[in-house]
Amino acid sequence: MKILLISGSHPRHFFVHRAVRERFDVAGVILMQREDLLPEPPAGIAEHDRLNFIRHFSDRARVESIAYADATESDVVEGVPVHRCTPQTINDAATASFAAKINADAAVILGPDIIKTPLFEALPQFKMNIHLGLSPWYRGSATLFWPFYNLEPQCAGATFHLITPEADGGPIVHQCVPELREGDGIHDVGARTVQSARRDLILLLEKLERFGKLELVEQRWAGKLYLSRHFRPEHLRVIYDLFDGKIVDKHLSGELSGNAPKLVQPNL
Repeated sequence: MKILLISGSHPRHFFVHRAVRERFDVAGVILMQREDLLPEPPAGIAEHDRLNFIRHFSDRARVESIAYADATESDVVEGVPVHRCTPQTINDAATASFAAKINADAAVILGPDIIKTPLFEALPQFKMNIHLGLSPWYRGSATLFWPFYNLEPQCAGATFHLITPEADGGPIVHQCVPELREGDGIHDVGARTVQSARRDLILLLEKLERFGKLELVEQRWAGKLYLSRHFRPEHLRVIYDLFDGKIVDKHLSGELSGNAPKLVQPNL
């Protein structure tokens, strides 16, 4: 089974895709350059919000440097054809031509912008995205953040789905959530979500390679699409001012109500 990887450029993306390279026949990689891991605080915000912003993204960099310490770009791209692109060029004719020439049996997607025409049509029929969020309730952007803002950390997880023109709206292959542990911060849960997704991805691809197909479940429930413009630094006040980053502890102690999500897992 020949696989085409479509990847972002962050360590979490390399961490997951490296596992695919170690186990399967990866015929090519499309690598899209992502934004900096440590963004600058927006200009003109209150000093307190600026400090929360710095704390949030510095903590993420610290946690991820431990979780994905040895994951590098070369782990994913070395020794195979690579097409490098940007958010502006990922869906252009050159990227589509590269994908068509690879002629893969399956595409595994993690980290790029939304796949559109003409790249969409150039991909194999089985084109599976790993969305770091539980669809359909958390579709779109920053979907490991919003469960914490909504005080339901148990709903931070990953959705494996086939891609369609609608963002994170395709048929679901699998969902997973990480174990929540006392003392976890938002980024600990995020990193463990990625680790859980990496583990399950290999199991899913092994099953696909063996049987030639996976069971699919259509998304039939109402949910929400979060866009990047929806996030404001002020939202971090809930995480850090109200709860001092201890939302998981409050959930585990029963101080925050909420049921466990009903996961879609037809294949594992």
